[in-house]
Amino acid sequence: MITTLRRLFGSTLGKFVALAFIVLIGVLFALADVTGTSSPLGGVGGASAVKVGDASISIEELRNRVRQSYNQARQQQPGLTMAAFVESGGLDQALNQTVDGLAFEQFAEQLGFAVSKRQIDGRIADIPAFAGVSGKFDQKAFESFMQQNGLTEAQIRRELKQQLLLEQLGVPIGSLPRVAAGMAQPYAALLLEQRRGQALFIPSSAFAPAGDPGDAALQTYLAQNKSKFTIPERRVLQYALFDRSAVPVPAVSDAEIAKAYKANAAQYAASETRRFAQVIAPDQATANSIAAKVRGGATLAAAAQASGLSASTTSELTQQAYAAQSSAATAKAAFTAKRGDVVGPLQEGLGWTVARVESVTAKPARNLAEATPEIRTELQKNKANEAIVDYYNAIQDAVNSGASIEEIAADRKLKVETTPALLPSGRAPGLPGFVPSPELAPMVSGAFQGSEEGEGHIATLVENEKFAVYSVKSIVAAAPPPFAQIRGEILSDWRFAQGQKVARDKARAIVKAVEGGKGLSEAANAAGAAMAGVQTIGGRRADLGRDGKPVPPELALLFSMAKGSVKTLEVPGNRGWMVLALGDVDRPNPKDIEPARVAAIAQPLAPAIGNELVEQLAAEAKRRVGVTINKELVEQLRKELTGAAPVGE
Repeated sequence: MITTLRRLFGSTLGKFVALAFIVLIGVLFALADVTGTSSPLGGVGGASAVKVGDASISIEELRNRVRQSYNQARQQQPGLTMAAFVESGGLDQALNQTVDGLAFEQFAEQLGFAVSKRQIDGRIADIPAFAGVSGKFDQKAFESFMQQNGLTEAQIRRELKQQLLLEQLGVPIGSLPRVAAGMAQPYAALLLEQRRGQALFIPSSAFAPAGDPGDAALQTYLAQNKSKFTIPERRVLQYALFDRSAVPVPAVSDAEIAKAYKANAAQYAASETRRFAQVIAPDQATANSIAAKVRGGATLAAAAQASGLSASTTSELTQQAYAAQSSAATAKAAFTAKRGDVVGPLQEGLGWTVARVESVTAKPARNLAEATPEIRTELQKNKANEAIVDYYNAIQDAVNSGASIEEIAADRKLKVETTPALLPSGRAPGLPGFVPSPELAPMVSGAFQGSEEGEGHIATLVENEKFAVYSVKSIVAAAPPPFAQIRGEILSDWRFAQGQKVARDKARAIVKAVEGGKGLSEAANAAGAAMAGVQTIGGRRADLGRDGKPVPPELALLFSMAKGSVKTLEVPGNRGWMVLALGDVDRPNPKDIEPARVAAIAQPLAPAIGNELVEQLAAEAKRRVGVTINKELVEQLRKELTGAAPVGE
């Protein structure tokens, strides 16, 4: 987990994506809480952690951004703890993103770039988090979002301004159109490089002790490896469900039906639709020939084909609709003819039209009594939609005003239910038989997106049909289970950890021996670590990660080693160590590679170079405006978030 995060935070693409979509962590995702944690700083909460040009970032703001980013990361990795997130680079990532955004904003403005209020308004209207039940921008939803997340409109607008400035200046620079063949040749040669080496796996299980070190040693091991055994934060939810069946819908009156009938009189009047087969000829002579053949018994399609043309068939059309496709005169003639009659030739703007009446569908007029069932059904449906929207908005207003779930449920006669302590996945540790209803997944997910205890929220379970009003009743902090409950698991892990140390020492001894001139097999036998034997590994660089498959760590290391070198590689999870020895490296001459292959490499290479240019632009922005980081305060925050000590102590 931590390795994956480090790899993302350290990649060029990850940095570019972080910069290129600067609504800075939260606004577009509309997920996390940015004010819900009390600060142990007390009066020091406003202390400046970073100064970027003429802007300052307080330690409280930085803390909130880290928590916001953590809540988002936890959606992808529900078991992620804050300590693991920070240790894998989460704090540094949030700090860098914030600094980049402020520096880029000031740099762009110095160059004369600007963003209008109308542009920001348009971007706000497009954010799904600000949409109401109808799916369109809703001012109440916007205000509710800001209230629930402790944001101001000014904050949202500033972050959107940064994104728009980047789109103006950064995106064109990063969108490099092409890479010259001469620049792509070395990369093509690198991808065609083939390597071959040897690998030896030394399993920790072969050296794991069989004894039990006792409770004291195991408790010390638990304290040193607390994150391994920690159950992530769990939350107990209180909720009440409501759907259309809970919403009273007023009956449709006869007066409403009569009004609707009158307002849509044309819909209930007599009407006629027709379907035509037709062809447009380029001249009158051709049109006359086609019409004569059809009147003689041929099909319109066959007659048109004989003249090198093709016929088409219309859908069911009213006279007005057909006139819009042809002309008023043609439509009048076509609707005067009988079924099977041939109409035309008639001159149109594009030629001469010949049509055949394929079908005639007459729809008689319907009086009020005949139309009443259809109108009643439609009006009832509309009233039901309006009723659920009004009901939803009333509950949302109650939530916004601070009403508790019990108060809302009592007022609306809803049933309040309580979940066990849940993980973000919906699983309840300690209750293996508990299976939450799949429809509650949006509510559970929402409850882990920054909600604090007692805060009310509404989750949509079935679009426009079913909803849940809920709150977090209590939060169970991430912690290991009681020692006695997991003693066996700790003992097993301790044994593998001890074996891992022995495997590491043997791996290092083997490397030293190989560097001294021994072969890998000979060195392994001498160290007593040749259990699995020496394996041959290698391949072509271009095949690494093909089809999206993960690259084995041993191959990734092999392709980063110098020829003739020997390296060790730790296998995660205390499973052992590997020793790798690189033998052959075969890289073709860049000038000998076919032009087509070079061109294929040049196309995906352009975005990578564009990313580097944007990184250089961001670095220049920070250099121009000036960045000063209070490293001591940032490190105190790091200790607070990882549980080492609160800031200010």
